[in-house]
Amino acid sequence: MSALLVRFLAPLLVRARLELRQMLRARMLLVAVFLLLAAGVAAIVDGAARVAHERDVIAALEPALRAEESHLRKTHAPEDDLGLVLYYLAMPVAHEPNEWTALSTGLRDVHPYSRHLRFIGLVPQLYQTDIANPLKQLSGSFDYGFILIFLVPLFIIGVSYDVRSRDDDLGTEPLVCSQPTRLSRLLALRLALRAALVSAVALALLASAVAWLGLPLDARVGAFALASLAYIALWFFVVFLVASLRRSSAWNAISLVGAWISWCVLLPALVNLAIITGSPARGGVELTLAQRQEMNAGWDRPKRATLDPFFARRPEWASTPVPEDRFSWPWYYAMHEMGDAHVARQVEDYHAALARRDEWTARAALVLPPLALELVLDRMAGTDMATELAFRDSIAAYHEQLKQYFYPLVFNDKGLAALDIDAVPRHRFDGAPRPLHLSGLAGLLGVLALLGAMLPLAVRRLDATPWLEAAVASGEGSVPPAAGRDPSSDRYTLLTRDGKARET
Repeated sequence: MSALLVRFLAPLLVRARLELRQMLRARMLLVAVFLLLAAGVAAIVDGAARVAHERDVIAALEPALRAEESHLRKTHAPEDDLGLVLYYLAMPVAHEPNEWTALSTGLRDVHPYSRHLRFIGLVPQLYQTDIANPLKQLSGSFDYGFILIFLVPLFIIGVSYDVRSRDDDLGTEPLVCSQPTRLSRLLALRLALRAALVSAVALALLASAVAWLGLPLDARVGAFALASLAYIALWFFVVFLVASLRRSSAWNAISLVGAWISWCVLLPALVNLAIITGSPARGGVELTLAQRQEMNAGWDRPKRATLDPFFARRPEWASTPVPEDRFSWPWYYAMHEMGDAHVARQVEDYHAALARRDEWTARAALVLPPLALELVLDRMAGTDMATELAFRDSIAAYHEQLKQYFYPLVFNDKGLAALDIDAVPRHRFDGAPRPLHLSGLAGLLGVLALLGAMLPLAVRRLDATPWLEAAVASGEGSVPPAAGRDPSSDRYTLLTRDGKARET
């Protein structure tokens, strides 16, 4: 049995050694591998620096709160209304990055990960965003997810687009076809060597990320490796299918780049446009404007028009006297809360629309592998839309905690001396990675299985030689040499696939 196995594998190993030697002889390939590794390492280091900066910013929030409290105590007397002080006091809220955030920025470059929450209306604060360079947002973030999703397929195309057609370009296709090995097996061997090279680069970058970022060696590392290898294998399946069409190198390159543009750029953009159109949502700016208009209108209404609905929402304060002939801080904060209540249903609809968009995006990922891989990475990094919505919900819950703590002080006309900053509740949000995005991983494996089901047809197309059979039928095959002549001195004519004659 072992002897039979050796006889079967020996020619394959010899051929693999020759193909590997020929592949590594290409200097541009080695340069491309070095550049890909350098880009991946740079993305990991940049992501680590970005996460370290975010953690420094978050760590500075509590000292900034202490400094602000000290400033307020210096600029206000102890008997000053606490409501006046609370207008300026800002409590920190933050979305802590996890270990995987350095690999995929996700929505963290669009939505702020830290805020200063004041005791006024929630809606204007919840939907305000940091001022950012729009050109930088347009270009996106340079992270490991970008390397894996966009650059790795281009690298695969660059080293594999002529994996079959180069024999035709060099005029060696008839020689290759004359070998006892089928063309499909030879092509599979060449692609397997290249796939092993790309997979080694991807796994080396993952190992670098584990070592540099201190990622825990748990199931998430295995899921990340599985998703990455499935994505790489998917693109090599595409290369094999395109090569089976037996076209020229230029045609193969254009087709593969077209597939990359369609899968990675065009189709995701069209899907995003369709989802936004199909699930319209009133933007945060419109919600902020509606809340502001309602609150500002309260200045022109009788104070009882604001206090009555407020006491209906919070009956525990209905018996508390609130001046109606002058300004008071209980009325002012009640007006802010009623402004939030005025747009509460619209905020719920907005969140529901964002959740629906996220669901439709997950459905689209079933047929768009780049989108599927991005969802998998963003979920592991805690930078996806579901995590962002959970973060916003935690801010709303924390704002309610602040009301429960400060309302007794404000409605009882307490002064600054009653403020104990250590007793004020603090915001907590668990930024740990959520469960794996199963629909994204299922999309990757599903498309991979679909392409794999098409491989037998591609194999039959590669191994078919109708052009050679036609040449034999027409009598243009090889002719034995005449008697008394040296066969080595004759010039032979080889028919190529496209029917062109080449003399050797």
